Amino acid sequence: MSKILERQGYQLLAYILLGGILALATLKAPETHGRAWGLTTAELVALSWALAGLFQFGAALVWRLELHHRSISARFGRWGFFVFRIVFPLIVGTRMLLVIPIAQSTPHTIPVHPVVFWLLVLGPMPLILWALHSVTFYFGFTRATGADHFDPSYRKRPLETRGIFKHVRHPMYAVILLLLYHPGLYYESLLGLVAAACHHAFVWCHYYCTEKPDIREIYGAGA
Repeated sequence: MSKILERQGYQLLAYILLGGILALATLKAPETHGRAWGLTTAELVALSWALAGLFQFGAALVWRLELHHRSISARFGRWGFFVFRIVFPLIVGTRMLLVIPIAQSTPHTIPVHPVVFWLLVLGPMPLILWALHSVTFYFGFTRATGADHFDPSYRKRPLETRGIFKHVRHPMYAVILLLLYHPGLYYESLLGLVAAACHHAFVWCHYYCTEKPDIREIYGAGA
């Protein structure tokens, strides 16, 4: 059980603290709130943060049950990872996309000069496109959803070093997730930017509290 719960206490603490920051930002100026996608601002924030917790703690549980006990494969066979590979992107995608209506429902709450907007949006775009290309064609969707927890053959494979991975070890977190801030910048939404920052920070918690210990278990202490 200690392996299953390794560093999850820290992730829970981060979830509570970041969720508190997001809640305070949501409650600070209710007069700026509106509706988007059929939900109120507060409902959108709550849903996005609930999905964040569902994904990160759920992924940690599934990955580690499989990695340390082969529990998922033993119970469901190859269908276990197949179902997880479908559910994984649905939860992640929904969670991240909800930053858009959060920003839509609270527009014009922070001034963003057009020059600043285009610099922040277009400046990192070459890196973002490079990272998307490298993840798609080198790292692969299957590996991104945790195939190395299910397939023991990954223990013999090296970590990815092609494309942007040669220069940025974690481009999905460090580069691609910069897209989270675009809705807040576009709609000039302070809450949209706060939501993006909280989600971005919590994704990094997923890396340090779940993925990094698992990588060392799979690929060795030098990984």
